[in-house]
Amino acid sequence: MLLTFLPLASPPARACTDFDVFCTVSSAYVGELILWYTENEQGSGPFQYAFDVYLDNEPFDFETLHYGNIRYYTPPYPGKYQVEVTVSGQNSDLTKYSSEINVKANPNRITKVEPVGATSLRITWNTVPGAKNYWLYRSTDKKNWDVIKKTTGTSFANTYLKAGTRYFYMVDYDREGVKNFPKSAAAAGVPMAKTRITSITSPSARRIRMTWARAAGASGYQVAMASRANGSYRTVRIVTGGTTAIFSGVKSGSTLFFKVRPYRRVYTTTYWGQYSAYRSVRVK
Repeated sequence: MLLTFLPLASPPARACTDFDVFCTVSSAYVGELILWYTENEQGSGPFQYAFDVYLDNEPFDFETLHYGNIRYYTPPYPGKYQVEVTVSGQNSDLTKYSSEINVKANPNRITKVEPVGATSLRITWNTVPGAKNYWLYRSTDKKNWDVIKKTTGTSFANTYLKAGTRYFYMVDYDREGVKNFPKSAAAAGVPMAKTRITSITSPSARRIRMTWARAAGASGYQVAMASRANGSYRTVRIVTGGTTAIFSGVKSGSTLFFKVRPYRRVYTTTYWGQYSAYRSVRVK
């Protein structure tokens, strides 16, 4: 009896013939989560996957093959990100690129630099999602910068400064030890003391005379007036150097309220101090 031997049937090759790559966002900030994933795989599985990250068209963060079709990623730097996705079967690999994602530096910025005394400034900045620590830098010439504070907060009182001197500040942050660049734009302030009104009288009809204390670091003073204690104050006098103001032709019988704040003029920029408490006077 003649036996005929037929070749055993080979199992189908596990190969991917097509798939699609998707991302949950089209743009992002540094420190924000990006999710890449695949769908519509065609062919015979099971498949393995690798999502290799490119930054500005250069290899940046590769991974080994695994069975999950998702990659979670947090970009540490600004730039153009995309992934090269490999879907691997038993006998062949298929590779595709995702579209590019524009990742921008977080808009970290200093929101306020204000004097809180003759030798102190308070610097405040915005919260950046994903930031672990903030790094505050100081300079007097915008050329040489020193780190003066590492903090998890968003404000810092910089003490032991020199009254009347202009200081510049910048801030950046880290996320799990990775620093973000670029730094924020520079913001400046001048420490100066808060003044107080020492005397305010109406020595004669329709006249007011007021004096105030000198404020360390100031080069002049702004006098503001209102018709109510908590009303809208408007500037009525700028006094350079002195600490006295006299007003004539004021309406008799009126009660007026005054505040004074110091300022420092540095080249073409004016830096303002804090207003004094108000004082009132009834005009003769």
